[in-house]
Amino acid sequence: MTFKQAVKTSIGALGTLPLVSPILHNRHVRSALGHVRGTGLLYDGWNRPHPFDRRYGTDTSGRFSAEEMRARSQAAASEHMRGYGGSQPSLVRAALNTLPRVRSCTFVDLGCGKGRPLLVATEFPFRDIVGVELSPELARTARHNTQMVAALHPGRTRARVETGDASEFPLPAGDLVLFLYHPFSAPLMQKVVQQLERALRDESTRRCFVVLYNPVHGALFDASLAFTRRFARLLPYAPQELGYGPDARDAIVIWQAGQVPALASPPAARIRITEPGVRAELDE
Repeated sequence: MTFKQAVKTSIGALGTLPLVSPILHNRHVRSALGHVRGTGLLYDGWNRPHPFDRRYGTDTSGRFSAEEMRARSQAAASEHMRGYGGSQPSLVRAALNTLPRVRSCTFVDLGCGKGRPLLVATEFPFRDIVGVELSPELARTARHNTQMVAALHPGRTRARVETGDASEFPLPAGDLVLFLYHPFSAPLMQKVVQQLERALRDESTRRCFVVLYNPVHGALFDASLAFTRRFARLLPYAPQELGYGPDARDAIVIWQAGQVPALASPPAARIRITEPGVRAELDE
């Protein structure tokens, strides 16, 4: 490691200290520091080993830009890929805890990257758990991660990873929980919406839940007559996760369809795009 790299690493590590992180991630403090040169290193948490990885010995940390992701995948669909960064486990858990009767559901993560949401999903009694990833390199890493967690927790539902175009993955029959952490652009997300609509027409007795973490293209699900909102919130990171992601909270919206009781008052929070094509928040 060069001296410059060591300095960057040391500055970045400062942002994860228990007494420092809550102050740095106060929205007013972060806004003020955003104008100070060099302070961005305090918030570059994706490239540090996440506490989740230190707990399980897995490799779900790191960040790749959209350009890097395209370079790692030669498939035609790669032009629509977004960058990779791991979701926060506490937020994935919070979202999945809102869903009813998951024992009958297959959990599918489209664009699973290194597979962190898959590993969190093994904490729940899903019928099956599968991730789909276009990048062979990331798929191999995700597969290795699922093997490590399965060895530690043999009683859990075992996750599996498929390599391929997530927008064309054949949806499994039966009840479904679809998870997406902003994996690709609007045209491919529209294909996913249309595929889900066809699947619901073909199997009218199924239940379907769609979990969008960072719902940049959430308007596509809002526009579908098949789906209604179930959940919409800006969720705070767990204290130990501060400094290991892009902010201190992220937006998650969940839609439901099929044989699910209608909600009396579906959440109507407006999805606000804070960085076009990259990040969304909610006006609650």
